[in-house]
Amino acid sequence: MIVLAVLAILVAVGYPGYQDQIIENRRTDGQKILLEVMNQQQMFYSRNSSYTLDLIGGLNLTDAGGGAVASDKNFYLVSAAVCDIPTPITDCVLLTATPQSGQVGDGQLTYNSRNEKTPLGKW
Repeated sequence: MIVLAVLAILVAVGYPGYQDQIIENRRTDGQKILLEVMNQQQMFYSRNSSYTLDLIGGLNLTDAGGGAVASDKNFYLVSAAVCDIPTPITDCVLLTATPQSGQVGDGQLTYNSRNEKTPLGKW
């Protein structure tokens, strides 16, 4: 009985830390896809003097639905937008990785062509 009590305490203390570690590990899936898509955006920019909002047609990436691109492990969907108004797409693109399934509670990751990444604590 004492062994079960000790085991229960260990599980109660260790499980939240385990869950946090899983979320952090999955976050690298989102960071990786953002870096890969931004690399594609930079190559597109070097050829066209502009970024593109069309990740599928413009960058030849695989459509995961709605014009978004899925990360390797499907924990994130990436979309593109203009950084801010009135900044044109020729000057800046903002990529947003939106978490999916078990990663939803972690929030979005963003990365723009000015090399600004948010939220800072998740990079």
